[in-house]
This record gives sequence, C-alpha cells and structure tokens, in this order.
Amino acid sequence: MNEKLSIVVLGCGVIGLTSALRLQEHGFAVKIVARDIGMNLTSVAAGAYWYGGHDGQGQHRRWAETSLRVYLSLIAEGAPGIQLVRFRDVFNQPMPDPWYADLLPFFRRLTVSERPTGYADGFLLDIPLVEPPVYLEYLRERFVSRGGVVEQREIQDLNELDSRIVVNCSGVWARQIADDASVYPLRGQVMRVNAPSITQGFTDDEAFTYILPRPDGVILGGVSQMGNWSLDPDPAINSDILRRCHPIEPALAQAPVIATQVGLRPGRYAVRLEAERRSGQTIIHNYGHAGVGYTLSWGCAADVVEIVKTPA
Repeated sequence: MNEKLSIVVLGCGVIGLTSALRLQEHGFAVKIVARDIGMNLTSVAAGAYWYGGHDGQGQHRRWAETSLRVYLSLIAEGAPGIQLVRFRDVFNQPMPDPWYADLLPFFRRLTVSERPTGYADGFLLDIPLVEPPVYLEYLRERFVSRGGVVEQREIQDLNELDSRIVVNCSGVWARQIADDASVYPLRGQVMRVNAPSITQGFTDDEAFTYILPRPDGVILGGVSQMGNWSLDPDPAINSDILRRCHPIEPALAQAPVIATQVGLRPGRYAVRLEAERRSGQTIIHNYGHAGVGYTLSWGCAADVVEIVKTPA
C-alpha cells in the first residue's frame, strides 16, 4: 500500500464506497469520512438497478458499461446484495435496440402479448438489481477488511479535511459542502411490499414506474420531485405508486406494505467528476449522479483513480 499518499473520501454511499475501494485496490491508504452510514444513506432508499438508458455516446455510456461489467463479475462470484433479474422495459413509442443489448446475458424484444395494454414497444432483458442494505454493507466490509477506515462525522466545509487529496462524494449535500448552487434534490419515494409471487421486474422510465423484486420485498416506485428536501413519506405518493403498479402486477392488490423509504437524489445538469486544485490540496469532485448512481458508480470510480494517478 502506498502509505506516502493518503486520501480522504467524503461520503459513504455507493459513489463514495466504490471510489474508496478502487483507490485502495491501487495501493492508496484511504479513509472514508461520512455524516451518514448504514441505513441512513440516500443510497439505501434507491431503486438500485442498472439502467443504461438510450444515450449510446460519451462518458455516460463508458461509465455505465464499466459498471455493468463489474456487476456481472460480482454476480458470477456470488457477491451478496446483487443478482441478475429479468425485466420488462416498456415504452410508449417504438424504440431501437439499446446500445447495451449485446452486453447483457439476455435480451430480446417483447411480443405484443407480453406488453401491458397501452405500450407500443418493450424489451425483455436480464439486468443487475441491487439490494442496497446488503450490497453497501458488503462494500464497506470489503473496504475495512483491507485496512480502510470509516469515520462518522459531519463536515460543513471541505476545508475541514486536511488530507492532500480529498474525493468529494457528498451527493446532494455538495450544494453546501462544495458551494455548488447547481446541485438540487430530486426527492424519491418507494414502497417495499411483501409479494413473493412477483419474480419479474418492470420499468417504465418515462412514467417513473418500476417494480423491483428483491429478497427483502418488492420495491414499488416511484417519483422524482425536483427541489423537494422533505424526507417525510407522503401517503398520497404511495397511493399513486400503487395506482400505477397494480395494473402491471394484480397480485399487488393484497400485498402488505413493509416500509416506505424516501431519499434525495443529487440532481445536477451533469455529473461533476473533475479535479479542483487548491493551495496544497486537490479536491476530486464525484457527485451529481441524479437517479443513476448505481449505474455509473464503478465507471466513475475508475476515473477517480486515473485523476489521482495523473500528475498535477
């Protein structure tokens, strides 16, 4: 391990943990400093499935493809908290094959009979689905077992961290911590219900409707409320989620609700992944992933390593 260069990663969500792990694997001494750990993380409330979108260009695709390859490798190894699940991904208009069609273990178009009423097109595909409480704990334990340190404390300003290199993975709180007014909350709310008969996932990205069968229950979503900082569950949103999901899976009508979870996704016009050179210090910002933090996490972490290894 490169003890001469120690790095502080700010944040213990999926972006912070993957950044810390990749740096650690490249020989750096890494400490995570975070206000929230465990079940209080925004990452815990995420739907947390890999979704490549339909933009087949640029760094977004590169980050997503890197993450997909890591997830498929972790699934093959039997890593906890992540599995391959078959999904129906549906659309209101005809769609071309996505850029990642040939990268998935299984992909084909839905037949007309397989599409719910009212949808014009859709895919049947196998994609990684994460169970955040288990997966994040797995990442944290992997980090600690290799000598990593996790310190729980609240940081108001990046100047409070005296490491020569700081990786800022503070999510929506970068608005205050990094003084970045372009960051805003995208409030999400999901329900977790007991419906073991549902084994196939469903996504309608345009309507923000999804059904995610996980070992800890079926996740139903969702919503994306720009600028809303409230962490209090809204019963009206739960009712709307059920209204949208029930026609897709009628078994949900009798499914007991286990929990409602709320999280604040870090919205921004684009992911900020860049180095800010200060006097005697380098801040590597890695935030603004909106609703695709899990999709981009490993790809962004690889870029963090490259930035650290590049001479200032």
